[in-house]
Amino acid sequence: MSESSHDLSVPWVQRFTETTWTVIDVSFALLLAAGTLTHLYVFPSSIPRSVLIPLDLAATLPIAVRRRYPGTSLSIVVVALAISTATGRSLAPVPVIALPLYSFTVVTNRRRSLYTLVGVESSLLVGLAVAALADRAHGDVTFNLILAAATWVVGDAVRTRRGYLEEQERQRHEQAVDNATRAIVEERLAIARELHDVLAHSLAVIAIQSGVGRHLLDTQPGQAREALEVIEYTSRDALDELRHVLGALRSADHDTVPTPGLAELHELVRSVISTGTSVELVTRGAEELVAPGLQLSLYRIAQEALTNVVKHAPGARARVELVVGHDEIRLDVTNTPSAQTRPNGPPGHGLLGMSERASLFGGTLRAEPQSHGGFAVTAVFPRERER
Repeated sequence: MSESSHDLSVPWVQRFTETTWTVIDVSFALLLAAGTLTHLYVFPSSIPRSVLIPLDLAATLPIAVRRRYPGTSLSIVVVALAISTATGRSLAPVPVIALPLYSFTVVTNRRRSLYTLVGVESSLLVGLAVAALADRAHGDVTFNLILAAATWVVGDAVRTRRGYLEEQERQRHEQAVDNATRAIVEERLAIARELHDVLAHSLAVIAIQSGVGRHLLDTQPGQAREALEVIEYTSRDALDELRHVLGALRSADHDTVPTPGLAELHELVRSVISTGTSVELVTRGAEELVAPGLQLSLYRIAQEALTNVVKHAPGARARVELVVGHDEIRLDVTNTPSAQTRPNGPPGHGLLGMSERASLFGGTLRAEPQSHGGFAVTAVFPRERER
């Protein structure tokens, strides 16, 4: 949309600048002053002009600054108009009270503006009473009283609507900030999960193989060489996956970046077997029909579960079973008790990451020890949500 068409969609009154409004107010004040002075000379009064002219100017000229000084301009106009009314000239039907009272009402809270209205009406009534006692009340003496009340009603309605619109705008802004903050947090969590899943498994394999190579370097150099080859392969594979993740973060089109799926489970199992951990992989169902996003989550859950077996249950036998059924998709990763004892390190974020990945697709994840001493990780996803 062009700038010109955007400007045309804005109401013409809202396109006025502050300078434009000032010029309009000054012009209107001068016009009212000229009109009241002309009326004074066309229809002479018993009150000397030296008294009435200052009153007429005081009742009209402050309108020029009603936006910048609403309270001051209203006070001057009310005092001048009350005194003029007391002399028998209410200036009706010139609406001198309307503009300054409106400007004051729209920028002031309701209680204060209502008290001000009572003061305005009281001042005009005092002037009217003085004129009546002096037998000078001529013409439409109630015009300013009615006009002041009507002006307050309009100004209060405008102020209320402006406040409502401002509150809506504030809420929209806060909602936008909350959404942006939530999106940033969710993106950071997604990045953290992906980096953890990419690096944790590979580093665990590298740690195990480097230990094996160190122990066998002098006595069995052939096996030590095999361990170093596994380290080389695993580190390169980790670097490739890390490049994919970073490429996805930099690319506007994340779909162009290849991500591991269920077809890569066999390669994952082989990498774990290379660490000396026995792993059995069983798959049932048409895994190729599973959505790519869910395939990635299933792969990462299996990867993290097997990584935990390598890290915390050395020597245990693991089993990965994937069942793609009609109503649900189920992934079970279990392991037998470990033949060795290894102290637990500081708590990580693996289980939390697996739970978050499961919840993204409406699934559930359960990770708990088994009765015979092993450990089991079970992830279940409904096919309806996956579709």
